[in-house]
Amino acid sequence: MSERLQGRRALITGAAGGLGSAIASAFAREGAAIAVLGRNWAALDELCSTLPSGRAYPVPADITDADAVTVAVDHAAGLLGGLDTVVNAAAVDCVWEPVGDMPVQSWDETIAVNLSGTFYVCRAALPLIVEAGGGSIVNLTSVAGLRAWALDSAYNASKAGVEMLTRTIAIEYGPRGVRANCLAPGVIDAGMTDSVTKPSDRQELVRLHPLGRMGSAEEVAEAAAWLCTAASFTTGTTLAVDGGFLARG
Repeated sequence: MSERLQGRRALITGAAGGLGSAIASAFAREGAAIAVLGRNWAALDELCSTLPSGRAYPVPADITDADAVTVAVDHAAGLLGGLDTVVNAAAVDCVWEPVGDMPVQSWDETIAVNLSGTFYVCRAALPLIVEAGGGSIVNLTSVAGLRAWALDSAYNASKAGVEMLTRTIAIEYGPRGVRANCLAPGVIDAGMTDSVTKPSDRQELVRLHPLGRMGSAEEVAEAAAWLCTAASFTTGTTLAVDGGFLARG
């Protein structure tokens, strides 16, 4: 490995899931010290046990609880000796229904995790990143934040909201050395895809991507690492890792 993240101190949310765990693993292999934040302590602890010794710390917190997030982010920074990198990968996609039939509880949960949770983490982390002399935030959105999927209004809206939140952070905090970008996966062959689709849908999903396949969690992790390192003049934008999905218009 290149160890291009050597010396970085990174907080990663959603690391109990497919994309988050791949990002955490890639960052640790590339030399970063990491803290993984989420509700599933057992999964986070197991992940950390597989990573280089002394570089990974599980930090339990419910990202829908603003006060708990502030405490957890401060704790993570203490464990890492500071904080200069954040990747928000936590997300849910609760139910697929037309807008008129969307359960309010499902809407509220999706917005709470995907949009408010991302905001809470960024809000708590930004003063620490500024204190560290600057750094990078990568918020995972989705092609669904740029092109609506029928029956998925809550997820679409939450990811579109994260897009605008990230651009706002880029404008406000760029002068203080903080870059903020979105990473928009297409259909990735990882945990969430399996949870919201049927096996019979997979070939149709593949046909939506000109590259003729789903992406991998490792490809998303590679893009996140690039945004946090080599993309030194890139902020306020969205990198689509989508196999050409959005090129169809």
